[in-house]
Amino acid sequence: MKFKIPFLIASAPFVLIFLISLTLPDQMGYKGELPGGYNDLFAGSGECVMCHENIETLQGESVSITSDWRSTMMANASKDPLWRAKVSHEIQVNPQHAVFLEDVCTKCHAPMGNKNAHHNGQSYYTLDELDSDPLALDGVSCTACHQITEESLGIYSGNYLIGTEQTIWGPYEMPFANPMINFTGYTPAHSDHIKDSRLCGSCHTLITETLDLEGVPTGTEFVEQAIYHEWLNSSYPETNTSCQTCHVPEITDEVVISTMPPWLDGRVPFGMHHLVGANVFMLKILKNNADEIGVNATAVQFDSTIARANRMIQNNTIVLNLSEMNRTDDTLFLDVSLTNMAGHKFPAGFPSRRAFVSLYALDLIGDTIFYSGKMDNDYNIIGEDEDYESHYSIIRSEDEIQIYELVMGDVNLNPTTVLTRAYVPLKDNRIPPDGFLSTHLSYDTVLIAGSALEDVNFNKQDGVEGSGNDIIHYHIPINGSSGAISIYATVYYQTVSARWLEDVFTYETEDITTFKSYYEEADKEPVTVAGASLVSVISGVGLETDELYSVSPNPATDFIYIRGKENLTSVEFYSLDGKHILSDPISEKIAAGYFQVAVPYFGGVAIMRCTSVSGYTSSHKIWLK
Repeated sequence: MKFKIPFLIASAPFVLIFLISLTLPDQMGYKGELPGGYNDLFAGSGECVMCHENIETLQGESVSITSDWRSTMMANASKDPLWRAKVSHEIQVNPQHAVFLEDVCTKCHAPMGNKNAHHNGQSYYTLDELDSDPLALDGVSCTACHQITEESLGIYSGNYLIGTEQTIWGPYEMPFANPMINFTGYTPAHSDHIKDSRLCGSCHTLITETLDLEGVPTGTEFVEQAIYHEWLNSSYPETNTSCQTCHVPEITDEVVISTMPPWLDGRVPFGMHHLVGANVFMLKILKNNADEIGVNATAVQFDSTIARANRMIQNNTIVLNLSEMNRTDDTLFLDVSLTNMAGHKFPAGFPSRRAFVSLYALDLIGDTIFYSGKMDNDYNIIGEDEDYESHYSIIRSEDEIQIYELVMGDVNLNPTTVLTRAYVPLKDNRIPPDGFLSTHLSYDTVLIAGSALEDVNFNKQDGVEGSGNDIIHYHIPINGSSGAISIYATVYYQTVSARWLEDVFTYETEDITTFKSYYEEADKEPVTVAGASLVSVISGVGLETDELYSVSPNPATDFIYIRGKENLTSVEFYSLDGKHILSDPISEKIAAGYFQVAVPYFGGVAIMRCTSVSGYTSSHKIWLK
């Protein structure tokens, strides 16, 4: 193991740095819990703490690189108990491939152990070696990502190359190099490839070899995840919106990126190392079992990362719209529209991830008359098909649930959760990103599979591909109800479901048993991605005329004019989700049966409900500008 000692340079600034170094505690002391030390290629994140921990904007806001990173899934990739359980599961299914599986899986989850071992001539890197290797337990750490070579961009499945010249690539030109050289032996250098999406694709495009049910290679491959290629087949590359745009978000405040030497100027822009996705579930497990798992982050740091993940999934993922299309005596016709704002499929990544739509309708007294996507007390979906739920363009019954997911099929075309047995996708109706085309060169890597292919509203608008959208038609039986019906739609996200884990939990190993104990105690409530609601008032809502009244203009800007056979006593305005906007008595009668109503300030579609002197009510959908 290397040990770096800063040497004295005959200049006042470097004398100052040297004296500061003498006042520091021992090597592990000033690094806190993060591992220090070196192997032949990498340094532990603790070597980065001294200069990159206490970073603030000029306004005093903390943007510390190691503080933000250490509570992410990236930092804890090698300790992730779900990953460890899944590796153990794969080995139990195919024990003859154990060493190979451990080596393949640690390329991305424990890169600083795996890559260093191969650099030194080892053929395989095992989990036993990982558990005794502090740098491997450092997860996807600083000197892993910042040493991936530009020449290896476009090499996927963890087969990226690490530089051997101890060069740390970053986004800034002309870095002040000597402090890093003196304290760590690494040389900072500028390269734009650190902001290239292909850098993330090094691990987030993963293609695996398929084994048959006896563990014999079939000679074929399966795309376990291809987030980079999903992004490539989207509109985002054209707008220079990369993976890092969202996951390492930039701020334009000047940031002094190192606390040493103290006279450095600020840099713009600065990429905050938030590195969050949608995996709130596992972040909570890491936080709640921190001591046992051995994480190197505080509860406060995990809370910050969890909050960032929630903001991303709730603000930057799905736009949900709920619209009433028609209503008859027997059926309420609704459209639920989901538009993907992410730069890849939703949900993306590991095949256990899924999202689903929960929609229910309540009558006037609050009784449930329809519920698709209902969950039990343990957050399992009620009515889900035994094998897997098909994709739906129309939902007519409660046991039809729209679930967005990748379902893997084995060589017999049966559903499987064993990654090494994955042969074909039986279903992939995850919502594509904007601009996603079946004619793109990467489509064979990220194809749509199953009945979503025949859905004219899936990633299509007026028959044209690339909408990044899905529209579900709901036909809700209302059994002649003429009163108000309230409808609520919610999109939920799950990291992993109990059903997906069933086969994993049939085996008993230390890693599987450990994760099972965490899972059983965990908060399994799925993350709410988006929600929408509306109130269907009576049959006929949406028509501009009925048997007594007509209204104009529609859309309306200043006034609405109502012509009818009876005098009006009041007009009420409601938003589509049933919230009261304004109630005004009729104050201006222009002529017999002709009334003028001032338009409330609203902006959008609203329900205007008119009441006559005889008690007759008439409801109309009005667009208020």
